[in-house]
Amino acid sequence: MEQIASSGNSKWSLAARDGLILAAVTVVVSTLTFLTKNSFLSTLLWLVKLVGSIWLLRIIMLRYGKDHPGESTFGYGVIVCVLSALVCAVWSFFEYQFLFPSAVEEAFDQMYQTFEQMGAMMPEEFTDVMLRMQDNYAQINSISTFFWCSLLGLLFSAILARTGKPKSVFTDEEMKQNRDEDEFNF
Repeated sequence: MEQIASSGNSKWSLAARDGLILAAVTVVVSTLTFLTKNSFLSTLLWLVKLVGSIWLLRIIMLRYGKDHPGESTFGYGVIVCVLSALVCAVWSFFEYQFLFPSAVEEAFDQMYQTFEQMGAMMPEEFTDVMLRMQDNYAQINSISTFFWCSLLGLLFSAILARTGKPKSVFTDEEMKQNRDEDEFNF
């Protein structure tokens, strides 16, 4: 049975809320990146988004660990990241399919021009595959976004869960014994 938090929300509803908050960072930066044609600014926005997302995930996991001391912050972080990845994947599909469909065509045209400038001849089969990929790019990008964000979430949740709580190599009895010995020596 799910443990109910002190505010009356279940673990899953808290994770859904935190996942939406985490996804909002990616959604905003992704949309700004489409509106910005400057590659330096886009790269800078991506770096700010990455650092901001990691920082926000850390805050979310620390808060959950403080409110639920007996539960794993790693598991909660993974749930938050997977739910966030789902929102990001749906948003990326929406961006490429409806908001910015010309971005896909521009990117593929630029790739074709680069091949032509290099003097490379693309086999007809490769061109056919690329055209099919271009037609289904929103779906392909959505699936890859989900897996990529989930994988990064798993990685950073594992790292942050290890650094979230100070761990002692001594048992409580050994700590008490050491304190008693320190008091005796002074």
